[in-house]
Amino acid sequence: MREQPVMLKVLLRDHHWQNYSTFCAEYNKAACRIDRKLAGTYPSRAQLHRWLTGSLRTLPYGDHCRVLEEMFPGWTAEQLFQPATTELAWQPHGADHPGPAVFAAPSTGLRPFIEQAFTREHVSIDFAGFSGETLHGVIQEPLDKIRLGQIKPATVTIRLLLPDTTRPMTLPCRVDDLGDDPGYRARAHQITIRHAYAILESVQELARLGRIKEATTRIRVHPNPPLFKLYILNGEEVFFGLYPIIKHSIPLADGSQHDMYDLMGKDAVVFHHSVHSRSPADIPFVDQACTWFESIWDNISYEFPA
Repeated sequence: MREQPVMLKVLLRDHHWQNYSTFCAEYNKAACRIDRKLAGTYPSRAQLHRWLTGSLRTLPYGDHCRVLEEMFPGWTAEQLFQPATTELAWQPHGADHPGPAVFAAPSTGLRPFIEQAFTREHVSIDFAGFSGETLHGVIQEPLDKIRLGQIKPATVTIRLLLPDTTRPMTLPCRVDDLGDDPGYRARAHQITIRHAYAILESVQELARLGRIKEATTRIRVHPNPPLFKLYILNGEEVFFGLYPIIKHSIPLADGSQHDMYDLMGKDAVVFHHSVHSRSPADIPFVDQACTWFESIWDNISYEFPA
């Protein structure tokens, strides 16, 4: 089974520093805070690649370690080069850093946690949000690894709980009168079909190919406006984030542009809660998130009107 990415790689993703030139600029800033003589001592592109692929047998030279620890306060060099397990992410990192640096992350930063969820024998992912577009992006890598035989879960269950875009919505809404926009909803409906059904079809195809023994995939909708996104991984890890509402112009199928207050899912910052953390609030939060999902699913949701 393929190993998890090292913690350094996860942190670089979460800070949007994974581009080599961006990394070097941030490295230099941290180096100068320690000793201006260390400026320009960042690793070569090939050296950084070795750091991020987990192929090092020993830690980098001392000055590199000092700078990396300055870049990521509360993390030791040893921790930065360990596999990015959930347990490591939730360790306390010093008296001034009671929680991990990845406690809050952009939605796209979920990728390593989604991948780790798929290392279980029985995988379950429950998602509540707008369209499933972000989930579609972050779930592709573990699904590809199943196809290649690198990870081999026995069962995969995915449930998507989405707003009904065939009914008038209070959000998103038009800027001029805060009213529902049927043209926007038609566009949103197509986006949902494209991404949500792509997830379901990818998982079901793996079952047809025999890569997993059993696949359960369902989409249900509800009449509520989508104000937040919620990911529940294997009933143990929860990521919760509020959708920012942004005013911008949306191109519609008829060629017109409509000014809308829209929900920006990829810009949402999600907060991580885990039954494995040391935070006393996390276990009840995960429990309540699971209860909320089941209550909406069982009581007021219905089949997706494709």
